[in-house]
Amino acid sequence: MTLAKSRSRNRYQFYIASVDSEMRRRRELEKDLRDALGREQFHLVYQPQISYLDHHVVGVEALLRWQHPEHGLVPPDLFIPLAEQNGTIIPIGEWVLDQACRQLREWHDQGFTALRMAVNLSTVQLHHTELPRVVNNLMQIYRLPPRSLELEVTETGLMEDISTAAQHLLSLRRSGALIAIDDFGTGYSSLTYLKRLPVDALKIDQSFVRDATHDPNDAEIIRAIVAMARSLNLEVIAEGVETLEQLAFLQKLGCHLFQGYLHSRPLPIEGFRRLLE
Repeated sequence: MTLAKSRSRNRYQFYIASVDSEMRRRRELEKDLRDALGREQFHLVYQPQISYLDHHVVGVEALLRWQHPEHGLVPPDLFIPLAEQNGTIIPIGEWVLDQACRQLREWHDQGFTALRMAVNLSTVQLHHTELPRVVNNLMQIYRLPPRSLELEVTETGLMEDISTAAQHLLSLRRSGALIAIDDFGTGYSSLTYLKRLPVDALKIDQSFVRDATHDPNDAEIIRAIVAMARSLNLEVIAEGVETLEQLAFLQKLGCHLFQGYLHSRPLPIEGFRRLLE
């Protein structure tokens, strides 16, 4: 029952031994997750965002990693849903925001003053009443200039309660943060909510970028997203760029930024500092 609920609504799940084993592992991970923050098992890695115009690093996305003492590196798509279910995503998310803002302040102090930091917000965080206050306090504590912190939210997260989301995004915008819609094109992709919400950027999902150079449908979807963003005066960021052919295609369309393995994998702090230099 728990597995059926976690995967989607209106489905059933037959019992088999492997499912029981998977659920036991999930319960163990959920228990360990409650202690992971206090035991300092989390760390951030940083993936650069590159300008199409001059190929300079203009931004960086902070990505959360969990180094489990027994299981090794636990995939985010496994532990983030668990954290959302048991409520630990709130303190974990605040820790991520604090670490990312602290690191951005350090890089600014080292002379990389034009760099901006992108941080993902989970659906639970987005609708948490304290989020605007937390972000505003962190931007003041670390003396971050306006538009240097970009908060990424998913379409699915926005649509769960668009009224609350709109209020929180407006408050975040007033704090000086930028707002980006992550994985754009995989959810509702509605012009109606884009008109209602204070959005600054759209991130094209890597599933479209991956096949853009040989799948006409994905290519047309990307063209439509870029055209829509241009008409709304929004920045476009392409995720998952891995080949020169993908880069050339996106550059020709007029995308602003890209990130992906073509330029760099996510890096630890020192590795990213060397990249900046």
